[in-house]
Amino acid sequence: MLENILTGDVTLENLLIFVFIFIVTLIAGNLLYALARNLLDEKLSLGNSKLIARVTQYMVFILGFSFGLYFVLQSKLTALVASLGIIGIAVAFASQQLIQNIIAGIMISIGRPIRLDDWVEIGGSGISNIRDITLMRTILRDKNGRLFYIPNSVMMSSIIINYTKSGFVEVPVPLRVSFGSDLEKIRKIVFEVANEHADILPNVSWKEKNIITKLFELPGIKMLFENKMNMSIFEPKTLVSDISDSGATLSIRIWMRKIEKKDEIISGFLEELLKRFKQENIGLK
Repeated sequence: MLENILTGDVTLENLLIFVFIFIVTLIAGNLLYALARNLLDEKLSLGNSKLIARVTQYMVFILGFSFGLYFVLQSKLTALVASLGIIGIAVAFASQQLIQNIIAGIMISIGRPIRLDDWVEIGGSGISNIRDITLMRTILRDKNGRLFYIPNSVMMSSIIINYTKSGFVEVPVPLRVSFGSDLEKIRKIVFEVANEHADILPNVSWKEKNIITKLFELPGIKMLFENKMNMSIFEPKTLVSDISDSGATLSIRIWMRKIEKKDEIISGFLEELLKRFKQENIGLK
């Protein structure tokens, strides 16, 4: 008698069956999403891969929910409300972290501080690539191939550096030289080598120069660079950062675009510098 009043003439057994179908549908939808991503990520762009996987996931949710509603609960609204109430109570007791992650996931989707395929740094953990963003977590892959599954609540409470959105970043390169080295000659060689490197600014194509010029028009960028609104701000700088008995330490500051290739770019830059320094008889420490 009590169960009929609570569930609108639907037995408690059917109510529990609906809850079971609901949970199985959620698991099946998430598994199919993961499977679709594994199959399509290498064949399509990340955006298209995620779109197809997400549509597949939602179709499973719709089919499973519809089956439970029409064939198990017989479309009884009161039974549906009771079922959702039971599910909500179970979720609430299971974990408050779950709800926090979902809310954080929605905030990430609305604010869009990060997007698929962005190169980011989360809380000083190193540079990683955004591989997936779900309601519960964000998946990153670092340059060594390791996958990181970060709860969205942690993402929202961490400092996020988005290198892809910034477009370019200044990187310091330390270099020790012996006393008596001609700093002006060193600065000239540094400028020439940097300007010949395809991935170091200001050596960019006309198209990229237009993109950077448009970035300068953004209020935040304009405030940072004030009146220095030209490509000369990207010229490499050679500064003396330290002097000791054995020589001087220079800080070469170069701007680059592909932060994910920072190590390779710096290595190639230093190799070319080494060749030029040997040709000019400039001593290194």
